[in-house]
Amino acid sequence: MQSLQKPGRIQSRETIQQIRKEAEHRCQYEDPVTGEICDHPAEGEPHHIKTRGAGGSDVRENLIQLCGEHHRLAQDGKIDRNELIRIVAKREGKTSEEIAAIIQLPYREPEPPASQPPKLEDLIQAYIQVDEQEQESRFVKGQLLDAMLAAGATQKYLSQELGVSPSQIRELVHVYRTFSDPVSRVPTLSWYHHRVAARSSDPAKFIALAADQSLSIRNLRKEILVSEGSGHLAEQDEAEERKKAEKCLTAVREILIAGGPVAEWLTQELKNLLNGVDASDFEKHFERAG
Repeated sequence: MQSLQKPGRIQSRETIQQIRKEAEHRCQYEDPVTGEICDHPAEGEPHHIKTRGAGGSDVRENLIQLCGEHHRLAQDGKIDRNELIRIVAKREGKTSEEIAAIIQLPYREPEPPASQPPKLEDLIQAYIQVDEQEQESRFVKGQLLDAMLAAGATQKYLSQELGVSPSQIRELVHVYRTFSDPVSRVPTLSWYHHRVAARSSDPAKFIALAADQSLSIRNLRKEILVSEGSGHLAEQDEAEERKKAEKCLTAVREILIAGGPVAEWLTQELKNLLNGVDASDFEKHFERAG
């Protein structure tokens, strides 16, 4: 009886079983981005990179053990054939071009995977991490400056060498000395909270108060001023802020009355801003502004 086998096609049950055994019945697909091996159970026969229907032989260079999911994706053409050639070449210790020549297929470098935009959650986490590092670096700077001063350097010399003003040097060193023990610091509060607390008569008390009541930097300063008998200074701060707000409000009103594209843009920006803030807070401020 005449054989229907395509000319030149090699059939080898032994080679198929050898590939399965070497792979330990696990998927050999390698993620092109992470380089991670799938390694999921793969009990079926190896995938033929050049299909049997196209004359693909049962040779090592044409076989790769794949799990059900990756086998289906490969058969549907959703995995680049060149990527499979690259994986087999790595396994066999040959070049991709050599593998392609053996199985009689053209080869080109796989297209690099399209980069996915980072998720919002990842961006937020990255920002928080950078901010935490920046806050911590200020304590480290204070520690280094303190050590330099202890070694005999003057503030003037350090200012010239480091490009930092003497007042900044004094501030960084003072905050570090006040909270030199990392245990005394509150990780959830910024370095600026610690700076404000360091200027008080009882830094540990006020940094703990800020943590317990989730105080902003401004409110922490107000609490310190009132507690230490300098409430008039807190009132002066509020008066200054009110003047700034009134000046800003006057400018906004003038733009809105004039109308035009700028007024439309400003109106939309104000709406966006208000949508992100509790309206009741603004109502209270407007009532106080009369």
